[in-house]
Amino acid sequence: MEFVSRFWNDLYFAKSDNLQILWLAVAIFLLGIFIWLLQLWYRPARTSGSRYPFLGKMKFWFALTLTLSLCIGAYAEPFLAKGATTIRRGNVEAIFVVDYSASMFLKDTGWARIDIAGREIMKILTGETIKEDDRVAIFIFGKIASPRVFLTRDMDYLVREADKIGRPKTLLYNDLYWGSVIGTTFQRVYQALDRQDMIAELGKESENWRPRLRRNRAVFILSDGDFFNDNYGGIEDAESKAESEMKGLNDALAEFKKRGLPVYAIGMGTRSGARLTDILKDYKKDSEYDPQLEEELKGQFSRLNVSNLNILATATGGQVFTIEHQSGVAGGFIKSSLDRHRSISIEPIAEQDKQELWALFLLAALGVFLGGIAITRF
Repeated sequence: MEFVSRFWNDLYFAKSDNLQILWLAVAIFLLGIFIWLLQLWYRPARTSGSRYPFLGKMKFWFALTLTLSLCIGAYAEPFLAKGATTIRRGNVEAIFVVDYSASMFLKDTGWARIDIAGREIMKILTGETIKEDDRVAIFIFGKIASPRVFLTRDMDYLVREADKIGRPKTLLYNDLYWGSVIGTTFQRVYQALDRQDMIAELGKESENWRPRLRRNRAVFILSDGDFFNDNYGGIEDAESKAESEMKGLNDALAEFKKRGLPVYAIGMGTRSGARLTDILKDYKKDSEYDPQLEEELKGQFSRLNVSNLNILATATGGQVFTIEHQSGVAGGFIKSSLDRHRSISIEPIAEQDKQELWALFLLAALGVFLGGIAITRF
């Protein structure tokens, strides 16, 4: 039985479409069964000395059916792969969402959190995790949400944009860093993907278009999880803003789930955290930051918030991974997460390595045919 099982697992057909003709053999076999049952029904009652063979001449009919099946098998060009098959994985689409709020500039891990995020994305793009047919998108968010790169296979473009992810040279003239619109960001992500899918399918925008469930997409958010600490940088009414963002986030996560978009959260930072005023140590007063920031950030703290990251992952079927030291890496986590969304197909060995079996099928067909004649005549 083990030999038969191994043979069956290693058996392939170069022209498998030809096996559809087997329906002809099945039809002939069923016709034979029908004729045989009719013969059984209408044959005369058994008398003394009479002989009624169970199959009689129908044995040749069934042998002919098996002969035809083997000939069709030979026509489909069978061969043995002997286990030398290759597993081919399908393409995936990775969407990276990078937290660019001010808390990401803290160096409680040894590196700035945002520099770790940029490093991890760069490693993924320049390593072997992303394959030729994969697509990648990059979004950033802080006080506003901003697509950096829409889904594309242009790795050179992606690398150039990923290389820009890191601490800014100045904290002046940019409000991006002073907030975390996580709810708005996730809404922008699925809306941007929807629009790109719609244009790809229809060539235009349409109100009748509906998003489809996609199994080959995954969203990775790189953040400290400190989303709702928006009272720094002079932002007022922080409690009301956090409540609004939380509602928007819940709505967006529900849309993610409808589209089959899991969120894999990569948290960076320490659980002990750091004072937000530590951000200013790497910048020059007046020329690189407004002195008023010292007062606005005074007494405020930021730490790795795994609970907020778990909300994103749990709601969408993703997972959480943390980097709590500059030497920590998320490459393995990202690769294994993406591999979950790659379809798998098995391909046979190269043409020159095949062991052709069509001649054996024909010999077997001839043997069955001659055997059928023999058992019918004797």
